[in-house]
Amino acid sequence: MLSFADLRTFEAPDERFSHCLLCGRDLVLLPDDRRGGHCFDCLTLSVASPKPCPDCGAMIPGEDLGVGCANCHWYPLRD
Repeated sequence: MLSFADLRTFEAPDERFSHCLLCGRDLVLLPDDRRGGHCFDCLTLSVASPKPCPDCGAMIPGEDLGVGCANCHWYPLRD
């Protein structure tokens, strides 16, 4: 098994300590952390719920809301 050291660093050492945005649990963040300020227990709660397509009514998964509907190819207009 190969093991490599994590060489990522913060600009300021205080940036690595945070709190979960939903439950307040203490977090230790890594550079390029993609959890969006949520702990792993609350991470699934931070995903948007599915919404119906305004054109065809098919359910659009929360992670695809910005992309649009795969059924009728409706997409949200950007300002």
